[in-house]
Amino acid sequence: MMKVRSFLVFLGLFATLGVSAQDYFKHMDLGVNVSSTGIGADIAMPVGDYVRLRTGFTYMPKFTINSNFGVNFMGDVSADKLRRMKDMMSYFTGEEIQDNIDMKMKPTWAQFKFLVDIMPFKNNKHWNVTLGFYIGPSTIGEALNAPSGNTTLVGVNMYNSMYIKACKGEALFRYEDSHGREHNMSFEGMEDRLLETRMMGAHMGYFPDGSKAIMVPDKNNQAKAEMTVSKFRPYIGVGYTTALSRDHRFNMAIDAGVMFMGGSPHVYIDNVYRVNNTDDFDMISWDMDRFNETGDGWVEQEPQRIDLTRDVTDIPGKVGDMVSTIKKFKCWPVVSITFSHRLF
Repeated sequence: MMKVRSFLVFLGLFATLGVSAQDYFKHMDLGVNVSSTGIGADIAMPVGDYVRLRTGFTYMPKFTINSNFGVNFMGDVSADKLRRMKDMMSYFTGEEIQDNIDMKMKPTWAQFKFLVDIMPFKNNKHWNVTLGFYIGPSTIGEALNAPSGNTTLVGVNMYNSMYIKACKGEALFRYEDSHGREHNMSFEGMEDRLLETRMMGAHMGYFPDGSKAIMVPDKNNQAKAEMTVSKFRPYIGVGYTTALSRDHRFNMAIDAGVMFMGGSPHVYIDNVYRVNNTDDFDMISWDMDRFNETGDGWVEQEPQRIDLTRDVTDIPGKVGDMVSTIKKFKCWPVVSITFSHRLF
């Protein structure tokens, strides 16, 4: 939707300015460009001898970056116990439960830009200093689990559901007969095997108080993340313009500069639970004051939305390496090449 709005705004500006530009400006150029912010188009108009205005939009074509995160049992779980529990889930799903889930990350950049070129040299109009801004949606990247991980994520949610029921003393399965009566069904020994383990989730780092951040799949059996920055992104740079034809109707411009992102990007993930230590009952807290034989002592936590760049530390694996890199990008280098045609 933002791409459509940006394009309509650009057309509106072009139509409006096209009608009256000849009354106020010397000429108008229509350009297309390729840059580190994507592909785009703009219009440029000089104001006097030393200033040129440029406005347009850029769009980043979608491409995929691969990463993964680990799925494991929380707490000190032996390799043999982990193997047995994975075998149990493989039995129910009919598929092998993976240790890592592949994530497909894609950029979602679509930006409007407004730039002011200042040409400081009286007898050399090739060089310019540029000030301006880009503006667009705050979400600039999204990540979703690859289809190859769907079975594992379904299996994790199935296992966690059975683990919670075993802890609460509830039947693992229920069914309704032909007379509308509900029946409970369990498998001998399965509850005991579940109680020997813990809940399954992805370790995503530590909160400041030392508790673990554990992510589980959402209700749709998916793992998702998104990266956001400020909607308003100031720009500063330099450029060089040269003619490609003798009549100066076809030109090429090369620009280099920096777009400021408003600080380090945010990387948000949902469905995160806080686990204080190895004695915790994971996503369910055991309240001894409230506990009685009816099981009223089970209190389920609400999942949190956290920012991996600010809320947690010591993120393991490739995700931790990627977040550490992302935190350094407080600005974005912009290099662009523009080919333009003079309309009048």
